[in-house]
Amino acid sequence: MKAIKKLVLTTLTTALLLLPMGTNAIAENAGASIPQDAVQVQEFVPGQVPAELSVTDTMSPAIHGVVLAMLNHNVTSFDASNQELAWESVYNMLSLYGQLDERSEYQGDDLVVLSEGVRDYAAAILPDLSVLSELPRNLDDRMCYDPQQDAFLVACGSDDLAELHLTSSPAANGQLCISGSLVYTVDGSELAQFDALFQLSENLFGHALVSLELK
Repeated sequence: MKAIKKLVLTTLTTALLLLPMGTNAIAENAGASIPQDAVQVQEFVPGQVPAELSVTDTMSPAIHGVVLAMLNHNVTSFDASNQELAWESVYNMLSLYGQLDERSEYQGDDLVVLSEGVRDYAAAILPDLSVLSELPRNLDDRMCYDPQQDAFLVACGSDDLAELHLTSSPAANGQLCISGSLVYTVDGSELAQFDALFQLSENLFGHALVSLELK
């Protein structure tokens, strides 16, 4: 059973994480880093998240991105200071949900996400955006920075074989606990269970991740 579960997880992460980018994008990405002024949090603009969405719906991109990155890195606790883990979590969010941002557009096979859009997504999971000061090499084939557009080119993946099942409950000090599982849609089996803690925050999503633990 463990071997089958590992095979399913490998298939899912491969489908999402290993889509190649064009050779030009890879070449341009050599030594790429996000500019220092691009790690500053933008002023929050109320109303950008539809009011009819529940908190679990709103925070599902953050949870989805982090859980997939944690599974790929084989860790059980999210460490926001781990640059590779943080960047991969942000990449997952952009790859799966970045097209929902009206500021983003496709350029060939890649999604062009403005730096401010990357910051907005990252603010939901990272208390300190300075961890994004340099794009790690392990994302060279999936994401690169284009200084001319002040944007990132993102190779979009797919995670159609898995879906999140989430429940929320209040926690101390006005925080919110969201628990759930990543479920394999083919047979309904659980690939991962987790508990995430969020706090209110003036960002695009309205909350920011405090902690996420895999069970």
